[in-house]
Order: sequence, then C-alpha cells, then structure tokens
Amino acid sequence: MKPTRHLNRFAIVPLLAAALYAYAGGPKPTMLQGGDVAPKVADLKQVLPVPASGYVVNGVTRFDGWFLKADRLIFKKGATLMFTRQALASRRVFFIVAKSIEVEDPSAPGRITWEENPTAGAGATAGQAGTGAVNGGAGQPGAPGNDGPAGESTPSIQIAVLKFTGSGPSLDLQGQPGGTGGQGQKGGSGGPGSAGESASQSAFDCRRGAGNGGKGGPGGPGGVGGAPGRGGNGGTVTILSTADMMSTISTRVRVLVSGGVAGQPGAGGPGGDGGPGGPGGAQQLPWCRGDGSQGAVGDHGRDGPPGTADAGTRRGADGDFLLGAITADAFFGSIYGDH
Repeated sequence: MKPTRHLNRFAIVPLLAAALYAYAGGPKPTMLQGGDVAPKVADLKQVLPVPASGYVVNGVTRFDGWFLKADRLIFKKGATLMFTRQALASRRVFFIVAKSIEVEDPSAPGRITWEENPTAGAGATAGQAGTGAVNGGAGQPGAPGNDGPAGESTPSIQIAVLKFTGSGPSLDLQGQPGGTGGQGQKGGSGGPGSAGESASQSAFDCRRGAGNGGKGGPGGPGGVGGAPGRGGNGGTVTILSTADMMSTISTRVRVLVSGGVAGQPGAGGPGGDGGPGGPGGAQQLPWCRGDGSQGAVGDHGRDGPPGTADAGTRRGADGDFLLGAITADAFFGSIYGDH
C-alpha cells in the first residue's frame, strides 16, 4: 500500500488513528492527508448536479451511469450494485455521493462491483508445422501456443458519505483473472519413406529381387502450450466521510482490490503424424517376380508439453484503499450541494 502522507489542508484525522484501525478481510486503508483529500473533493464537485432521492439496490441492480447521488442508498439482503459496461464506456472512475449508505441485513450486506466481460482464452496456434523431407525426413516441431489474453484492469470508485448504517456493503474491485494460454501447434507430418529398389535380372536369371520401401519419417513434436494471461490490476477505492466514521469504515467496510490472478497455461500441441512408408520396388519379369513391400508408417510425434504455470510474475498489481476525512460542511458545501 502507499505510505501515509503528511497533513496540510482538510486535516481531520490524526496520523496515530491510522495505526489503530485494524481491518480484517481486506487491505488496511491508507489515510489521506489534507492536501490529498482536497483534489478528491474537487473531483466530486466537478460532476453535474443531479437531484437526490432514495436509491434501492435489490438483487443485481445494473447501473449504466458513472455518477450515483442519493439521500439514502439502501442495500437489500445480498444485493449487488453493478456498474455496467455502458458505464465503463463513459468513465473509468465512478462516483457515489450519499447522505447515508444502509444495509438491511448485516449477514448478507451486499456489494458494489463492476461488470466484467468473460475472460477469453487464446486460440490454438493456427496451421501445422512443415512436413519432413522425402526419404523419411522428420516433421518440423510445432510452434509454441499463443499467450493467454490479459485480464481487464478494474475501474476505480470514489464514495462520499456521511453515515454507514450497520456494516457497509463490500466493495469488490478486484482485477480480472488472465485468460488461458493457447494450445501449441501440431507437429509436422513425417516425410514419405524412400522407394524400394526395383528388381534386377539378366538374360537367364534374377540377380536381385525387388526391395521393400523405406519407413516413413517420424512426426514432429507438438508445440509447447502458451503462457498464462496476465491478471488485471485492482482498482482504487476512495471513501470520504466525517472523522467520527473513520473507525467504522476501516473495520466494517470490506474492500477487495487485489490484482487478478494469472490464467492457466495452454495445452501442448499434438504430435505430427508419421510419414507414409515408401513404395516397394517393381518386379522384373520373367525372372524377378513380385514387387517389394510397402514401407512401414513412421512413428507418431510426441505431444508437446503444456505451458509453464505462473509463479506469481503474471499476477495483476493490487489496487489501493484510500480513506479521508472531511467535515459535514465540506460534504454539503463542496460535494452534495444542499442540506
């Protein structure tokens, strides 16, 4: 988390208070100092004023805007307020301004989150590696699989509220998991085996019978699976409220801003097919009868290994939980707009 910064303006919360807030189930908040609170207030002040009313979140309530203002923001049991893809198309920072945020059932307080697109997986590497040369050449190795697509990074949210009734809803702005790596390319087919020698005869007898065809070339190994997709970065949650609410917010509001985990590695590509056996040599009549036998099919190529699982380097960066104190006068005069 970011280091605590020093007070200058809007200084409401003593530095010692930050050390006393123990929060279980999420990151410890970084206490914003006065000079850092003021720009957050300015951000909220810039939004267009809208009339306030009660807003009830029931079930999964999809919100297409980027600014929600309410006298009372009420969460029914287990309800979810979801900022939609339409909202994301307008802004990457969402705003909630409310006199109070109320949870009806503390055992199922509900949550605030964003609408993710489904995590996609990478397609298999197209085509097939090259075929081996004639006379039993080995097929070419398959190319590695495509990297999995990165998970989407999370938007941020700023909340200005005077009061939380009971526990607040959880704020789930975790980064999206990465996608699965693509399958490796199929190994190339082995080349055809060599042709058997034709029989050889003299005027009186058969000097050499027809030779058998050569074995086909081995198939090439499949390509290694693609790397896991990187996880998306977590968002930033900023909550502004009065000094007496700091402890309540720190200990009761669950904030989830961890980076998304990496995806799964891709599967290895299939090994190439063995090449066809070469044709047998031709007979020579009248003394050398019988063509040579078709050569054996080449060995199948080995399947490629899966991609390497992530060891933590492809996890998204964690977001931030920022908490700042403002006065009620600042709330009404600079943010909410009226009493």
